Amino acid sequence: MKFTGCTLEQAIKTATENPAKLLGIYNRKGSITPGKDADIVILNKDLSVFSTIVSGAVV
Repeated sequence: MKFTGCTLEQAIKTATENPAKLLGIYNRKGSITPGKDADIVILNKDLSVFSTIVSGAVV
């Protein structure tokens, strides 16, 4: 975000939805949608990692 000046929303889409679509796995990954893999990174207000969830389990 600092380098490009993009918004948080744009950065998230660039790191999640766009690659999943490019790789042809958007049906399983790239957004938080019922039925998709539960792989999520939760960030603090300062954008540092607070928690990571893989396949629905906190790791």
